[in-house]
Amino acid sequence: MSYQIVILFFTPFVSSTMAPTHILVTRAGPCYKSVKTPVTVAELSLSTLGYDSLLSGEFNISENIDNGWKIKATMQKCVDIRNMESCDFLRSFDLVKSGCADDESEQGLYRMLFHYAHPKLSCPIQAGRYMLVDFPLFTEDNDLVVPESKISTSVFGYTFRLDGFIERPRRQIFCVEALLQLLYIRKHNWIERKHIQERTSTSRTSVTVSEEEDE
Repeated sequence: MSYQIVILFFTPFVSSTMAPTHILVTRAGPCYKSVKTPVTVAELSLSTLGYDSLLSGEFNISENIDNGWKIKATMQKCVDIRNMESCDFLRSFDLVKSGCADDESEQGLYRMLFHYAHPKLSCPIQAGRYMLVDFPLFTEDNDLVVPESKISTSVFGYTFRLDGFIERPRRQIFCVEALLQLLYIRKHNWIERKHIQERTSTSRTSVTVSEEEDE
């Protein structure tokens, strides 16, 4: 539920020529083919502001959720983000081991989400209908690098899935995922070449060409 953590936890291991990249979130919402869970998320809308995005949408919680819930993150890398058959498993890790417990190291991962929910979420989580409003995804300065060859077609990317669980009995409480496309940041020097623009806006200078006549 907090997609910006991909920036913090993921560093690809590559050794060829590198190029700076930017993460473009192309889709965020419920997992495909997911089972019915207490927390249901509608397809979320994305508003792009420069290199950053705002995430908004509705989610419903059908029952109260006690403290101690867990979140597992799973990533795949995709040669063509438009084709899920091109994706291979990359890594998985425990993102939250005891949600709403007194663990300050984990609280930042979901407190920000709580802040952008209307009405505000708090611990323990209460059943109800909530709206996520303009949740910011900061994706510009992510320090990710990939081989230039991998992004020549602008379709290389990742899937990022979050599965929530509760114990006793262990069962899934939510599943959300995002599609992340890596774009190469191309830096231009148009400002430094301002004199070129000034020259093109003025009238052309006529050039006299001397021709020698054959005697």
